[in-house]
Amino acid sequence: MSLLKRARASHLLLAASMASVLMAAPVLSQDKVELTYWNWAPHIDEVIAIWNEQNPDIHVTVSRAAAAGEIVQKLSAAHTAGNPPDVTNVTYGDLPALIVNGLVTDLTPEMVPLQEKITPVAWNLVTFDGTTWATPQGTSPMFFFYRKDLLEELGIAVPKTWEEFAEAAKAVRAADDSKYLTQFSSGDPGTFAALTHQVGAKWWTLEGDQWTVDINSEAAKGVANYWQELVASDSVATMQAFSPEWGAAIADGSLLGIISAVWAPPLIQNLAPDTVGDWGVVPLPRWSEGVGAEYAGGVTGGSATAVSSLTKHPEEAKKFAIWITNNEEALAAYVRLMNIWPARLEARNLPQLQQAPAFIPDATNFYQMAAEIDAETPAISWGPNTSTAFDAYKNAMGEAVQNKAGFADVLDVVQKAAFDDMKNQGYTVAEGN
Repeated sequence: MSLLKRARASHLLLAASMASVLMAAPVLSQDKVELTYWNWAPHIDEVIAIWNEQNPDIHVTVSRAAAAGEIVQKLSAAHTAGNPPDVTNVTYGDLPALIVNGLVTDLTPEMVPLQEKITPVAWNLVTFDGTTWATPQGTSPMFFFYRKDLLEELGIAVPKTWEEFAEAAKAVRAADDSKYLTQFSSGDPGTFAALTHQVGAKWWTLEGDQWTVDINSEAAKGVANYWQELVASDSVATMQAFSPEWGAAIADGSLLGIISAVWAPPLIQNLAPDTVGDWGVVPLPRWSEGVGAEYAGGVTGGSATAVSSLTKHPEEAKKFAIWITNNEEALAAYVRLMNIWPARLEARNLPQLQQAPAFIPDATNFYQMAAEIDAETPAISWGPNTSTAFDAYKNAMGEAVQNKAGFADVLDVVQKAAFDDMKNQGYTVAEGN
């Protein structure tokens, strides 16, 4: 059963199960429409204040009822209880699960006129089988951020290819065994998946009614083997990203670089405020030949705005969802307060995106690089059970990192977990070649 068909079936079931609730609580005519908006971002209230001032007849109240990793579970529970938000923020990876469970509304009629104004990599993340289910907020072009002062001290050049990256990682260890060029985190499946996108891997694809799960492709296993060699030779650290240990290593200079995305400069500044101006940034290394030489990076992070399938005010909710992801004033506030890289192409001309991030003042072409990386990022789709695959990855890769072996086998484990789960849920699903 296709994603679209499953969503429509879920909508019918929800409509039937909620009929008595809605009949018992009819919508009364009122002058002001009240909308509830779930969003976990800091400072979001300041963006919503702009809307409320400009739209006195449609008042939006922000709720932080769910964090990014809780959105599927909590939104499902809220729908079952009959009190979901009218509009919700959702990560791209979680959107398919909301669709198949009938929790969000088809936005295709409203979004089609905007397609040419949105970067293709984001459009593909919210559109399935020709139906658009959310309006994209931003994307996350990937970079390598590095301590330029410390690499210069060690006499090591910034790597441009993954082959050079491995050599640089080993050179750092040889020059100073208290330092690492970067780390490989077993608990970060999103970054690993993005690194495999760079060699053309597509973990999920949807064609008509059929999903294909191809997590353990030979190309993806090649990336796994690359990182296994670096871990086994103690050329990279294995601390978890965003852990206290990781933050301390960035702050004290024992971790010379991180693979991250466009939103990282404020994060690094918070961890190492005394290192302003000491960092450099370049696009991810590329593979010297093959597909990896074509793509500048993969898809990681990012979120969209979706409208609840049970909202009592669908037109107003859609109007707000499109406003918060496409209005120039809203996006200017988002960029200023939350450092997003907007999916809306025109918003990339905002004045604050024409200069270097304050933390990396020498990177005057930072946002120009972001645009170029976005344009060279492959189109991918996340699947309806991303969380199942990612959980399997964390468990299996944790053991592989501890053993310093079996990284490619981890992808076989993840493939089986994702495929079996989808088959058991009744999807028409095939495995990749």
